[in-house]
Amino acid sequence: MRWKLTCRDAGDGSGDAILDLPDDLLQAAGWTEGDTLELEPDPDCSTIRLKKVVRCDVCDASTTEMGHGVLQAQWRDGEPERMQLCRSCFGYAMATLKRAHWVNHMFDDDPDSGQED
Repeated sequence: MRWKLTCRDAGDGSGDAILDLPDDLLQAAGWTEGDTLELEPDPDCSTIRLKKVVRCDVCDASTTEMGHGVLQAQWRDGEPERMQLCRSCFGYAMATLKRAHWVNHMFDDDPDSGQED
């Protein structure tokens, strides 16, 4: 889908422009208030692309290029918890959890129950 939008001057002397995004665009793109968007001009300079920028909640790296992993929980007695992680931090979290599983089960009767993958 394509939308034709018009930038308007911010009116504060900064040279910044304001781009009002219609609700149907936000809904179609899955964007919500508070999301960070990145402008990517097309080579022909007549259009721009907007991409949602997701930053790793641990190291603050942009996950635009590689994507991101999500660690989340929905507890019955409280607020949901969620972390968006870059590939490196997600790998570290997975390795740490696998190691903890191995340590917790290394003396089990079933020798395969605590094996690391």
